Amino acid sequence: MSPRAATVEPDLAHQLIDLLDFGLIALGPEHEILFLNRKALETLDTKPGKLLGRAVGDVLLSRTPGFSLWPDHQPEPMEDPREVMLEFEGRELLLHLRWIPALGEGEQVAALVAFEDINDRVSEIEFQRRVDRFASVGELSAVIAHEIRNPLTGIRTTIQYVAGKMDNESPLSQDLRDSIGELDRIEQFTTDLLQFARPKSIQPVEQDVTPILEKVLDNLEQQFKSTNVTVKREFDDDLPSILLDPDAIQHVFWNLILNSIDAMPDGGQFRVSSSSRHYRSKRAVEVAFHDTGCGIPEEVLDKVFDPFFTTRPNGTGLGLSISLQIVKQHGGRINMRNRSGGGATFRLSFPVPVEGDSGS
Repeated sequence: MSPRAATVEPDLAHQLIDLLDFGLIALGPEHEILFLNRKALETLDTKPGKLLGRAVGDVLLSRTPGFSLWPDHQPEPMEDPREVMLEFEGRELLLHLRWIPALGEGEQVAALVAFEDINDRVSEIEFQRRVDRFASVGELSAVIAHEIRNPLTGIRTTIQYVAGKMDNESPLSQDLRDSIGELDRIEQFTTDLLQFARPKSIQPVEQDVTPILEKVLDNLEQQFKSTNVTVKREFDDDLPSILLDPDAIQHVFWNLILNSIDAMPDGGQFRVSSSSRHYRSKRAVEVAFHDTGCGIPEEVLDKVFDPFFTTRPNGTGLGLSISLQIVKQHGGRINMRNRSGGGATFRLSFPVPVEGDSGS
């Protein structure tokens, strides 16, 4: 007696597909979107009504050379996932994607697109690896900062005393003032070094991130104008509140925006976006900074958050390291990617507190 094939009701099949931890899109004969599972909607941060019936190639634009989801460029069946860059509603998505043709002819479903957001899967590993690097460096930095700072006070006092005995118009007096300026730079470096080595405790309160973003952008308005950088704000009007230390997060935003401005010496466009999304069973608020600058050379991409690494002539190489530490204190993540059209994107993710969480 041959076993009978089991049948699954459509509603139950949809429920089972919604439990998958990767995105799945079912396509019709003309590559029109027939169905998206829960994970696909979360990754794209959209609703079914905006996509059903549309050609997948109109929705997900390929930014990977030689790869397309257009009907007349049907991808070959993929045994292994392929890393591709796709654009959806102006956002770039780095995905592990598989194209799976339907097994039989004449079926309503002609193909399946299965995908996973590489940023979701890889960023946690990258973020933790970067944080782990800081432990031993931080201990050494604290010692160095104290050893530098202690004699600075004596040197500054002596220079100021000698300068006070001299004529202000004397060339030597100007030399002493220049020396004090250089001491100020060393003082700022040791301050950054100590902040990196021994971060201040944060005082988080539950609030919307948008006012902090608005404040930083408004304060930098003159700098945007003077560098011929246009600013585009794309803020979600319905963001959930998250636990933030306003001063600490303002420091992070300020640092990242200044880095973007520095990357566009000849002007360009700077775009700030905010959104909420689900990651596995958690909800998060994401803030992304996009610029049209020179990007980061591939050979140093892995070093941008390292202590003392900088591409700026007068930089200390601690700004991004301190920013990463602050984000970590908030339970969040920060990652950087070059954009396919030029420039870079820094993306920050902060967890939405579940009921019962508090800032204490």
